[in-house]
Amino acid sequence: MWGWFKSLLGLGPRVPRISAKEAQEKLKAGAVMIDVRTPLERKMNKIPGSQGLPLAELAKRWESLPKNKPIICQCESGSRSQQAAEFLASKGLEVYNLAGGISAWQAAGLPVKKGDIQR
Repeated sequence: MWGWFKSLLGLGPRVPRISAKEAQEKLKAGAVMIDVRTPLERKMNKIPGSQGLPLAELAKRWESLPKNKPIICQCESGSRSQQAAEFLASKGLEVYNLAGGISAWQAAGLPVKKGDIQR
């Protein structure tokens, strides 16, 4: 909640929110997409080519991310990925938040790999 409050007050790093189509273009140009949802959520569905890095593990594993490529953070709706994006921006990385998350990606008609777990 503190992260949300800091964002509301404008205290956190500014992270651009991008649409699914903009994210797709950035991916084509070499950006990396990280999915900050839980492993169980990723088993249900995921954006092809995205890398799983749960929000709970981000602080421990962020240094494994490429420093020379833009990073797009993604979750289910865009809330957790905003937290992740702000954290990564504070570390000096070029980062974007996928507005609306995987839900917006699907709504835009972009491909989603369905898993073997159904909701």
